[in-house]
Amino acid sequence: MRFSRNIFCSSVLALCLVACSDESAAINDAFVAIFSSSETFNESSSEMSGNSVVSSGDALSSENLISSSSEVEATSSTAVSSSSVSRFEGIVFRNGDKKTAVQKSDIDSVKTQTAGRFWLVMRDPLNQKETESLENIGIYRQRCYEGYRYYLYDYNGPSRDDLGYMCLCLMKAEKDVQKSAIDSRINEFYNSFDADETVAEGIVWESRDQKTVVKRFGDDSLMTQAAGRFWLITDYSLNKEARASLEAFGVETLSCSALHTESLDMGICFMKGARDIQKATMDSLIVGFYNTFSVDDTTKLEFDYTGAHWVFEDVSFEIVVGCWEDVPMDACKEIVKTCKGEDAALDRSVILSTATRETIDCLLSNKDVNRVEPVRYGEPTVID
Repeated sequence: MRFSRNIFCSSVLALCLVACSDESAAINDAFVAIFSSSETFNESSSEMSGNSVVSSGDALSSENLISSSSEVEATSSTAVSSSSVSRFEGIVFRNGDKKTAVQKSDIDSVKTQTAGRFWLVMRDPLNQKETESLENIGIYRQRCYEGYRYYLYDYNGPSRDDLGYMCLCLMKAEKDVQKSAIDSRINEFYNSFDADETVAEGIVWESRDQKTVVKRFGDDSLMTQAAGRFWLITDYSLNKEARASLEAFGVETLSCSALHTESLDMGICFMKGARDIQKATMDSLIVGFYNTFSVDDTTKLEFDYTGAHWVFEDVSFEIVVGCWEDVPMDACKEIVKTCKGEDAALDRSVILSTATRETIDCLLSNKDVNRVEPVRYGEPTVID
């Protein structure tokens, strides 16, 4: 009797395995598409649609990302009783007005990066040696970002220490290139994906309510930097040797800082040239030369007259005046006095003064003045 019962149980088990074999294969295929071989995951799961897997070339709307994530979470909660399933669907980048989920290159089906502009994702910043190596195969750096996931990118799934801080560079390829060739030339390569056409090719610089797109030298039709004030953008910090070499050509370095536009990992310097200089000359002197463009010191500045005190023509109020860095503070003070500013006084790097509308309008049009703002305290002075 015991032998017959065993035969019966074995027969039932065999029938169940045959009935479930197709569904089990589909589940295993879905997990292979989502996870790389280097990750460790709990393989317990129920049915999961392959549509929740996103390759590096797919652009997602925020609604699709939310619905896809919700579907995976709902499936996991019903299938797992004793342990939770960890899923990592890729790093999510904002690509123009869309969002793109990018998986690691070793599990991405797209093995070739097409010509044109694309985003390069890696764990370490792109250094000079790597930049030059990529240039040898026709790939050129446009601009780079780096930062933590909370402001540069995001991802669905559990916390990942190895992907907590990433670097993102906008690149330009002359022709199609194998991703393996890119991987062999940079450290900690994650993946690459096509740049959306809405992404500006150059750096967007905003000054005096005007936006300027600054492209890398080579794509810029302006080959000469005119004398006077100008901005210099570089991939790396401007070293002492480069500053000394520029001085020999009549270019003075006034100040340098990080370029904070959209967390951009580049440098910008305020320069002044005694005469016109060829950009090719600066390119030969500066490691990581991006481009230069003239400072806008001719467009009239704006002033906030929305405060209640400024509705009266016969009222004066305290203002803050800042001049360009190449203007000595004593000269800046004289400019304020020339525009009929009263009680002009030096306060660190700015000038404080009592001014009327006439004084303010005069200062707003002066090319040596870079800032005019109202002081937000005190009471107005009524002019008799």
